Amino acid sequence: MKETKKFMESRLFQALKAFKGTEGCEANLFEEFKKIAEAAFFSGHFLINGGCKDAYKLKLTCIEFYYHEDDGNIKDEKKYLKGKEEFGYALGAVCPNPSGVDVLFDDPQKKYHASFLIRGYKAIEPGKKEWENNEKRKDWAPHDFWYDFFGGANMLNNGKFNIEWIDEPDETPGYAEPMKRINIDDNRLWGFKRVEKL
Repeated sequence: MKETKKFMESRLFQALKAFKGTEGCEANLFEEFKKIAEAAFFSGHFLINGGCKDAYKLKLTCIEFYYHEDDGNIKDEKKYLKGKEEFGYALGAVCPNPSGVDVLFDDPQKKYHASFLIRGYKAIEPGKKEWENNEKRKDWAPHDFWYDFFGGANMLNNGKFNIEWIDEPDETPGYAEPMKRINIDDNRLWGFKRVEKL
């Protein structure tokens, strides 16, 4: 009898799935976003080219949230992919856009669009010095992540385009520090950066 492997949801996917939206109060979003940020920073990493000699990891260090209700009171004009025609994406879909790469967690029943934009990350390549994208340049350039995320996935090497989220708890003590979103005139603390306690 053939055994079937049980799919284990990553901690990040579980955090996206548990997101409830505002539930009638915009203040609820902060705690909901913080849970996702902590999972993004401390529960794992993206693995590019897993199983190949040129495999490397991307660990998230800064993300910004975007949230827009089609029929509700909370609007976010900077949110890409909003409106009733934009509900076709799977939970956790990775979506490139002019600002970088979003991870989506919309809910068509509650009619909200939610995502986080990856602003900062650390690249970890075997045998090389780790580096953070914001060390390369002072200003954020979305194409940095496009190149490191999509450009490094070498499908010609093994016939597969291989990008996956790997659960690997980070034992480094730290927290998700709230901040304003970059280049947006908005006081909501919908951005978070990874801070390690020394």
